[in-house]
Amino acid sequence: MKAAPTLAGRLGTAIAWMLACAVVFIATASAGLDKLIELEIKSRQSPRLLHAIEVLDKNQVPSNADMLLLIQTMAVEQPRAMILSYAGVALLSLAVIAVYVWIARRIANRFAAPVLAVAEGAKKIGAGDFSHRIAPPPRLTRELQGLVDGFNAQAEALEGSERRMRFQTAAVAHELRTPLTVLNGYIQGALDGVFPRDDAHMRILLTQVSDLSRIIDDLRTVSLASTGALGLEVADCDLAEETRSVLHALAPQFAAAEMTVETALPSALVRADPARIRQMLRAVLENARRYAADGGCLSVSTFVHDAECVLRIDDRGPGFPADHRAFEGFWRADLSRTRATGGSGLGLSVVKALADAHGGEVTITNRRNGGARVELRFLAREEAVRLALPRLATV
Repeated sequence: MKAAPTLAGRLGTAIAWMLACAVVFIATASAGLDKLIELEIKSRQSPRLLHAIEVLDKNQVPSNADMLLLIQTMAVEQPRAMILSYAGVALLSLAVIAVYVWIARRIANRFAAPVLAVAEGAKKIGAGDFSHRIAPPPRLTRELQGLVDGFNAQAEALEGSERRMRFQTAAVAHELRTPLTVLNGYIQGALDGVFPRDDAHMRILLTQVSDLSRIIDDLRTVSLASTGALGLEVADCDLAEETRSVLHALAPQFAAAEMTVETALPSALVRADPARIRQMLRAVLENARRYAADGGCLSVSTFVHDAECVLRIDDRGPGFPADHRAFEGFWRADLSRTRATGGSGLGLSVVKALADAHGGEVTITNRRNGGARVELRFLAREEAVRLALPRLATV
């Protein structure tokens, strides 16, 4: 596909054509005007003078009397002819200028139309109409096409952000409502004497408070990471060692889910916040335990590839749907799952936020033989230190 012309190129071409057409038109019209002036002068002369002119046109010399008459007539008519010629050229130039002003206005309006459409669209976006899009007119220049495409892309991103914000606001309200409702019911029942104030009921209340605290902490982590305000205590960290510690802590949960964990954990040194690394590992592993328990087996491995340390977690569960939004807050692969059976839906969004904060990456794919694969990638320690040196030198 041929690239669209640039604004400078199109304007340059238009101006060149306009100048060329103006020169050709004025030159042609001036020649025609001079011919008309000549015919008008000849129409007022005597047959004798016209005969003398014809003789001259044949490169012959008329009589002395005719020549004298011709010189006298030219002395009278030449100034008048020059005035008429100059006046005609001036009028033609004014006519060309008027026509070209009209053409320039049309060209300017055509170039300005997308800019005005973007300005009008910006007002609508500012008023909250994030669904507004600009239909690009045909034959736009490269700059104007980029302006329209950029506006539409920004509007689409804003619409998506608003849609996610509304969804997440509703999801936050829903997730907080459940433990608050339980707390309110138990406390009200205890005050009314319906429920006894014993340790069992206090443990139930404490569980709901813990759920609330975890949701709030996850929301805070995602929010701080998205604004670049998340504090990290970076140190030398071995992904393999951190993985072993998290697996040891989660061993009872995997045993209860009847899942076996296969490991291949050679050392993989990175520069990271060990506590945040464990938080990410715990979220990914708990997600696998919830959704892939039917597979019965989980593979966890670490390795180094292309200056990156990779933590890979493979399960044998149902995998992720093709249109998954696992990194969006409160999204669940199975919408029928509740918070009790499917978590809050914030786990992988926290993992994504923490990976971005470390300058790393988290990816989700489905394995060819079934199941899901989650990979956490971080710069290896030597590479991370090398990239950090220029930044430290400028501080």
